[in-house]
Amino acid sequence: MNKKILIGLIVVIVVVVGLIVLLPKEKKPLEVLPPVEKPVKTEDVGYGWSVKDTAREATEEAVAMMKEKLEEKNPNYVLLWYTIAYNPTEIKDILRELLGPNVQIQGNSSAVAVMSPDGYHLGPVGSLAIMGIASDKVTIGVGGASLDEMTPREAGRKAIQEAMANSGKEGNPRFIYITATPGQEEGILLGIEDIIGTDIPIIGGSAGDETLQGKWSNIANDNVSVNGVVLGAVYTDLKIGQAHEFGYMKTVKQGIVTRAEGRTLYEIDERPAAEVYNEWAGNHFAKELAEGGMILAEATFYPIAKIVKGEKEQTYLCVSHPGIINLPEKSITMFTDIETGDEIMLLHGNWEWLVNRAQSTARLAMRSENISSGEGLFAFYTFCAGTLLAIPEGERAKVPSLLRDEIGDIPFVGGFTLGEQIFMPGVGNRHANLVNSLAIFK
Repeated sequence: MNKKILIGLIVVIVVVVGLIVLLPKEKKPLEVLPPVEKPVKTEDVGYGWSVKDTAREATEEAVAMMKEKLEEKNPNYVLLWYTIAYNPTEIKDILRELLGPNVQIQGNSSAVAVMSPDGYHLGPVGSLAIMGIASDKVTIGVGGASLDEMTPREAGRKAIQEAMANSGKEGNPRFIYITATPGQEEGILLGIEDIIGTDIPIIGGSAGDETLQGKWSNIANDNVSVNGVVLGAVYTDLKIGQAHEFGYMKTVKQGIVTRAEGRTLYEIDERPAAEVYNEWAGNHFAKELAEGGMILAEATFYPIAKIVKGEKEQTYLCVSHPGIINLPEKSITMFTDIETGDEIMLLHGNWEWLVNRAQSTARLAMRSENISSGEGLFAFYTFCAGTLLAIPEGERAKVPSLLRDEIGDIPFVGGFTLGEQIFMPGVGNRHANLVNSLAIFK
């Protein structure tokens, strides 16, 4: 299938999904966690958030909150999540006005809402969360590249080289936080690995929006893009605990991809992919198999995982979200690349597991570096927007609450993304779907 046609088809379908799933009949009230008795520990890292109606009001309020926690110190780096109600260029300009020309700025749009230690922030118009780091224990350089001007692989190379240069440090960073726009993540990761190799973790998520109409964006210092990649290159001697989870149960349904191209899965075990997938899912997609069409919402609970083996025979899962059944060939449009020869498995889940993984993923990240609750300096959190939408609205505020219960009273900000990037030791970095991930620094 022609790449432009495929991209156009995906955009049309996600617009329909957005109209059906996301557009409320009336404005939703602000959802935040109730006040907590114990304050969040802030020394050289502060955070702030806002649900004010305009970009200026929201940015000013969030920055003021952050600066108060920093005892008015100016951060060297800020990470910002914002929903599409706000103009990212205006946000960037206001940040420069408030924080000066030297702070490194990494921003990414978030679908639906944003998160901080204070809760799940969903305003009547928009929401925004910011975290600023003023610690001499951490240096983060930000770099970006436009996918309108170069190939994804070239963009990955340019962004990482710029981020490393802007850090002022020599050598490779220990960790990369990635915020790209959706659609070309695999090529971007290859470009980054061309420069730094496959042993440095690249974790993060692709920009989101609450209408799913392609209004996503990101910010790399003084540049705003709707089709680009932004990287934060982290130099530090701190411990970095990290983990990701999908939140699904394995099944015995497995097969081999016998025909695929890009993000289209044509055949499993030499049979039409949609026929096999429907059988694996207990005939759950019989209507779509007969008529074709979007399966994105229901397929959230029936994702397909690629079985990936590491150089030391480690086995990992890399999950892909089925999105569309295409007729007459009965192929499936996926939201990651998939290749002929891939071993795949059906997974199954429910919304409760997707909520609870916020706590279990944090526990895994902390155990990876023997970090106890409350010991961290700060954390980065990423949560798939597709899984958020599968959680009932009244239960969504539990996600940051469970995370804070586990990591303790430390600063973090998080967003809801349309694709995530994960690290698998012995394999490298991969693009996946339906992920939540945490990186915690001590």
